[in-house]
Amino acid sequence: MIYLPPDMELWLTGWLRRRLDGVRVTNKEPSDVTTPLTQPLVVIRDDGGPQLDMRTFDRSLGVTILAGSKTSDKPANDLARLVYAHLTSPDIIDDTTSPVCDTTETGCRGPYAVADDHDYARRYLTVEYTVVGVIQ
Repeated sequence: MIYLPPDMELWLTGWLRRRLDGVRVTNKEPSDVTTPLTQPLVVIRDDGGPQLDMRTFDRSLGVTILAGSKTSDKPANDLARLVYAHLTSPDIIDDTTSPVCDTTETGCRGPYAVADDHDYARRYLTVEYTVVGVIQ
């Protein structure tokens, strides 16, 4: 029996979509993003991490938020804080479909402002979890 790291991008995008009305949540930044944005965008990227034992893994995830504009960045700031709150909430561990066993508090950082050439505000944050692998 072997354990694979869970597909955190797939699981977290679905989990966040159920909590964020009117927000596009995906695992890839679309190439067709135009300004002004038709709706805010959240992009989740799994940056991997070490295997802790046979069944558990650390997973570090980067989250990008695009919303508002450079001159009106409050929507991006508000959404980034909301996303951070959801991703660090105990609800993520309590969900019966969740592979997350624990949140690594020292790996949860942000949100930070990130410079961008486009006329939307970009924010970035990280979250880190201990997760249970998937039996293969």
